[in-house]
Amino acid sequence: MEGAGRMASESVRNSIECWIIRRGMGEEDAVLLLHVGEEPDTPGGFWQPITGGIKEGEAPHEACVREIYEETSLSVRAEDLHQVAGHWEFQLPHQVIRKDLYWVEVSEAAIRIAPEEHDDWKWVPVSAVEPELHWESNRRTWAAVLSCLRSQAGR
Repeated sequence: MEGAGRMASESVRNSIECWIIRRGMGEEDAVLLLHVGEEPDTPGGFWQPITGGIKEGEAPHEACVREIYEETSLSVRAEDLHQVAGHWEFQLPHQVIRKDLYWVEVSEAAIRIAPEEHDDWKWVPVSAVEPELHWESNRRTWAAVLSCLRSQAGR
């Protein structure tokens, strides 16, 4: 939704979304998904990539590195992040989420989740990610990341 149509009562939340990719060694590449527990509007919970807000004075890439560490204990360097071009804005009932979208490759397979945010995690083969996603916004961003991964593989 573009700014002109936004109601004055709606707030805009700037956030990051990052897809963690583990390259397969003789196997298909995998994507890390984190599970958010059951809530009233999402019985059974849902799977998602790394997401999080951008703090005051924080650059989006800094927020991404911080969120990855807070949610998974993985340490990545800002220079290893790949930003996905595009306008990533999603309308919620009383808020607009504006995302900076990234992906990053890691070699570690084991992570430690933040139990206050997620109750499970799993590595999902690239070909099986889309059906795992509950939110349309995640399906749209995953399609963009997948396109980047495919174009990179074609080089």
